[in-house]
Amino acid sequence: MSIPGAIGWTVGVTALFLFLLGLISSFRMEPALDGAGSFRAAPKLDVIGSFACQAAAYLLGLFGVLQVHAPRASIRQFLGVRGTHVAFYPLAIALGFALEGPIAALYTAIEGRWPSGIDDAELVRVFVDASAPERAALGLIFIVLGPALEEVFFRGALVRPLRWTHRAPLVIAITAALFAVAHVGWQKFLPIGIFGAALGVLRIASGSLLPSILLHGTYNAIQCFSLLSAAGAGAADGAPSAAGAALPDAAGSPVWLVAVSSASALVLTALACVLGRRAEGAARAREKDLS
Repeated sequence: MSIPGAIGWTVGVTALFLFLLGLISSFRMEPALDGAGSFRAAPKLDVIGSFACQAAAYLLGLFGVLQVHAPRASIRQFLGVRGTHVAFYPLAIALGFALEGPIAALYTAIEGRWPSGIDDAELVRVFVDASAPERAALGLIFIVLGPALEEVFFRGALVRPLRWTHRAPLVIAITAALFAVAHVGWQKFLPIGIFGAALGVLRIASGSLLPSILLHGTYNAIQCFSLLSAAGAGAADGAPSAAGAALPDAAGSPVWLVAVSSASALVLTALACVLGRRAEGAARAREKDLS
């Protein structure tokens, strides 16, 4: 796969996702007051519907990549769903915790300087209004299904065909950049790009998709816990005030804590690279990526 090809697949998948999202949004409107005091139609946040659109777009993209680049390959082997050295799994969890602080602080700083207009309170309100089964479904999407879906496309469908023709550092950089751009909103590009680079390093070093899914899920689990905490606080104050709730302010974290988290993330990433070079299980898994 060429770099323009990877860009084309990502643009196509993202465009299809946004088209489907816009399609269902036109059928899901709720009344809201505008600045003049009159009612207008406003889109209602639908996490489950959004995930369904994303899943449809990404899975169609995966099918297309398979048909074009590896029509006879085993889907599991093509995506890299294979075992690797066992140390990569706890390392992925630790890296997920380490990355949360610096990435959240960076995004909050960018938002403070150049606001995107995205309000976390709406997502908190979704959790406040949700029943227990609905919260379980939202948690499943945020922590398991969403991370797995994105990793299957970016670190699965794109990484292996790119590795056939490009060196690992370039593949990591390209997939991280495409991962960032696919999330739309330029304020997110740098934080998500850094996160994507860490995911790519873990994927390439381990030779397996599983550690990157675990890292992604761990990071999202921390975000989900923050949402549940904010939702719990909003519910305690009453549902009407929940819409004014907000996620914990990452910029308010002590500087030393962000610095320690950043250093830990760098050390863990370097450790993943060393482990990938020295562990036999990782070496065998990486050989399958190049075959």
